[in-house]
Amino acid sequence: MKKWGYGLAGAALALVIGAVSTGLAATPEPGSDADPVVTKSYVEKVKQEILNVVKSQPGKPASDTQTPAAAKLIVEKVPAGKTIIGYAGTEFIVRTGKVVAHTPPGEGYGLPDLTAGTNITQGEPVPANHHLLLPRDDGRGLKVVKGPADIMIRGEYVVR
Repeated sequence: MKKWGYGLAGAALALVIGAVSTGLAATPEPGSDADPVVTKSYVEKVKQEILNVVKSQPGKPASDTQTPAAAKLIVEKVPAGKTIIGYAGTEFIVRTGKVVAHTPPGEGYGLPDLTAGTNITQGEPVPANHHLLLPRDDGRGLKVVKGPADIMIRGEYVVR
């Protein structure tokens, strides 16, 4: 065989190998066992089953359920002389009236003022429209000196 014959045989062999390997690597046809086609009704049925399982799980409420009471913001009108005590995670915003901090005696107690970035200690006046967050269930709260005071509250609390 001449030189060009070897080249022609090599090219033909490469062409045959390429065609065979391309045929083997072809994607499966839609509807075959390797790539099944599903109907819209089947997808809707499975989707509904998944939604039912998710709704039956405890934990985060689904979008069509009511919000828990702790997440609601309540405006409480507190008369003068009364003290409002919150629990861990309770938030206060004083809107009207003169209010002072009520904390247990001792070092390190205060009301964290998230607006000013400060700590309001026992008997200090609480500025209006400042966001306060209670860190623990240890009797912290607000005492109304001159009122009534309108206080926005999120979380658990008692008025004494």
